Amino acid sequence: MSAIRISNLTKKFGDFTAVDGLSLDIADNRIVGFLGPNGAGKTTTLRMLVGLSCPTAGTIEIGGQPVIFGSSKQNIGFGYLPESPSFYGWMTGQEYMEFVGSLYRLDSDELGKTVKHYLELVGLTAAARKKIKSFSLGMKQRLGIAQALINNPKVLIMDEPLSALDPLGRREVLAVIEQLKNSMTILMSTHILADVDRICDDVAIINQGQLLAFSSLPELKTKYATPQVVVELSGQPKSFIADLKKQGWVKDAALTEKILKISLNSLTDVDDNRALKYFVEKKININRYDVAMPETEDLFVEIIGDKK
Repeated sequence: MSAIRISNLTKKFGDFTAVDGLSLDIADNRIVGFLGPNGAGKTTTLRMLVGLSCPTAGTIEIGGQPVIFGSSKQNIGFGYLPESPSFYGWMTGQEYMEFVGSLYRLDSDELGKTVKHYLELVGLTAAARKKIKSFSLGMKQRLGIAQALINNPKVLIMDEPLSALDPLGRREVLAVIEQLKNSMTILMSTHILADVDRICDDVAIINQGQLLAFSSLPELKTKYATPQVVVELSGQPKSFIADLKKQGWVKDAALTEKILKISLNSLTDVDDNRALKYFVEKKININRYDVAMPETEDLFVEIIGDKK
């Protein structure tokens, strides 16, 4: 049974189609990065997944049960963290968690233990009795994750959980998400692609409401990866760059200070050391020569750019 199954999901606002026939089948215990440029339909899709927006067409199942717009039993069977969660600043972290637990009608005898467990999980035990208005952005995001977990869901849906966070806050939230790995299915939209490389098992990429790619990260890299060589130049004139780009084995080349990144047309060009032979032939001095693995950002640009 799939953790999340979306079939031909469509959402229209008048003449504008925000989500266009989207279908996804997400397995249990996977962390899926939900990617797309601004306006691609990510937030609209997630809001339909949690029953906050009514689809124009299509169906949604979570845990084998249909999700229905509005109030239904299944709509409280998963966790949800919106992009900009709101809190009552005058409450403490513990009071807020108890309030959310009461909305889920959790057993009063177990509520205290549950609140304590999830505040500890997200590293907020010491701040449990502090007013939320004194929390940093990172602390508020961690509290948002804690409230999304209080009903012990098997599916957690998060919309940009790392947005607006500084590097320390991102590290804190990523650490929490990593702790949840393998215990539940997590679908998270994000525009910080380096974090996708770090924690996600699968990637779904959409644009203009349509699915462009959906697979595991290794499969995605195998299918769309452009082999790349990274060269550190020793400081001589860069007049050869124009000539380099004309070589038949070069797809693209970009120079940033002394670091030259060369995208090759095929893995055969890497195996044949075409780039290294070029530098030897042209008597160009280099300090370093590496074959680089493509990052999710490179794949994202490749896929979105190709479809455009």
